[in-house]
Amino acid sequence: MVEKASNTKWFGMAVQALIVLANYEGLCPSGKLAEKLESKSVFLRKILTHLVKAGIIQAKEGRDGGYSLVKEPSELYLSEVYEAMRAETLPKDFLDVEQKGCFLPNTREALCELREEMENWILAGLKEKTLADLLRD
Repeated sequence: MVEKASNTKWFGMAVQALIVLANYEGLCPSGKLAEKLESKSVFLRKILTHLVKAGIIQAKEGRDGGYSLVKEPSELYLSEVYEAMRAETLPKDFLDVEQKGCFLPNTREALCELREEMENWILAGLKEKTLADLLRD
């Protein structure tokens, strides 16, 4: 059973950050990235930390530091980004049936299986798309 799912808000922001990095010349400071995405720096840095841990981007600390892509956009599959954002436990509103006493155990199990299938469908679709597919001239 899937214990963790990608937080869709985090995934969306991660993809947007990667698009900015793909179009940015050199290292992009987190403040500049947050400004471009109209996001709070603290929130964005949490997302960037997961992308660094997953080896999707690299970070250079210090005054002249910033972030950059590790791979070419055509080699970076969106499924990798989705997987990197699996740091969150399943959101409460994502078929949360674990504590629902109104469901019989078999029904609860079937709903959990559906949740896992949904995650697999999403991942299968994202394995077909790269970051380059989202970049338009």
